[in-house]
Amino acid sequence: MSIYGIVCETNPIHNGHKHLMDTAKEQGADAIVCIMSGNTVQRGEFAIADKYTRAEALLRCGADLVLELPFPWSASSAEYFARAAIYILQDFCDTVIFGSECGSAELLEKAALCAVSPEFKNEYGNMLADGEPAAAAYFGMLENTLGVKLSSNDLLGVEYIKAIKHFNSDLDFKTVKRLGDNYTSAEITDLSYPSAMSIRGLWQKGEVDNIDAYIPSAAVGIYREAIKNGNITDRASLDMVLLTFFRSHIGSDFNNIAGASGGLANRICEMSHKAKTADELMSLVKTKRYTDSSIKRTMLYCMAGVERSHIEALPSETLLLSADKKGRELLASVRKHDGIKIYTKPSDLNADLPQNYLSRRIDSLYTLLHRAVMTSDSYIKKGPIII
Repeated sequence: MSIYGIVCETNPIHNGHKHLMDTAKEQGADAIVCIMSGNTVQRGEFAIADKYTRAEALLRCGADLVLELPFPWSASSAEYFARAAIYILQDFCDTVIFGSECGSAELLEKAALCAVSPEFKNEYGNMLADGEPAAAAYFGMLENTLGVKLSSNDLLGVEYIKAIKHFNSDLDFKTVKRLGDNYTSAEITDLSYPSAMSIRGLWQKGEVDNIDAYIPSAAVGIYREAIKNGNITDRASLDMVLLTFFRSHIGSDFNNIAGASGGLANRICEMSHKAKTADELMSLVKTKRYTDSSIKRTMLYCMAGVERSHIEALPSETLLLSADKKGRELLASVRKHDGIKIYTKPSDLNADLPQNYLSRRIDSLYTLLHRAVMTSDSYIKKGPIII
């Protein structure tokens, strides 16, 4: 039995995700296991819809088993995001498949081997010490070494391969060339494969009826139900949550928080008094040194209390979000081995583990961003979607 693994956010699911799963099946996948970000995503943002809604959409569109990539790794830089996801996936799969702009597994493997070399690490460290932005320095070095320009999903692919080699895993890896608009495109130019960002933009502008053509038909009803029930993230609510939190703190409150050094926490707290919205706060804080994603991640880490050691650790347990019959059988077989612990009920997670009390804090904040009124423990009471 060939089992393919996919790391994803599906924020929201779109035709590109469906294409990736269909390609996996065409290549011989008998089952597909997805490791999906929880209620926060890699760019440091809260997801457009909650993790159970997004996990059900994945299941209806071709996945067999969906497990959570927990916070804080779900909202970490590419290296820690990929490492935690591969750590979970290696218990379930024989092959990891992912989308990339270059479409070449050989090139990405070459980049991964380059990135772990002592020479590369030394030069990269020197560039960071000189004040170069981390992402720009990393991309630039790989581009100069390989003679090829890589993009964001290429970089994630590099990190997946690095993680596979780091764990000495037997996992094979394959990549599929991304179709359609660039993932950072805010406008829809490719009607078949628009970016998730552009679809979120339609949602946030209230143009709900326009999304049907851009997401798989099997997911349309799921998202429409979520919209009807008020379970879609409300950007206006985020303004109040962020500004209230940071106006009530000073930078020194976050001395131990990951990513908050170098004056960033001070800058966020100071600018929160001048900003009227979350977007304006981002604009006031942003500099050449601090990218949008790094600022957003730091804000999440400050609100939840994430320290560097939390990100550098590995997940020891996680949640089942959704499964079909094939997925349940696979999960039952894996549970017979000594690997990561999988729980069906959030209330059964070890509340003393840092990853779990951090996740509870961030999920509690997330309940404030829905149009529907929710108690802070709403996600502790939920259970997986089973079909």
